[in-house]
Amino acid sequence: MVEIKPLSPDEFKAVLDGKGWTADLLAVRWGMTRRRIQQIVADAERPRYYDDAVANLPIVIRM
Repeated sequence: MVEIKPLSPDEFKAVLDGKGWTADLLAVRWGMTRRRIQQIVADAERPRYYDDAVANLPIVIRM
């Protein structure tokens, strides 16, 4: 069985940034406060479904 490595806080943030998301945008998308998003990002022990969710966010294109 292959072990899936969880994202570190820096890796999680890099995925968000790479897709064009900010904590404010993600808070609106997920129906949470900006502060809660920041807590999730910073928590190395966050539930793994957040890693899956952020990895599958669409890319934000800004005009």
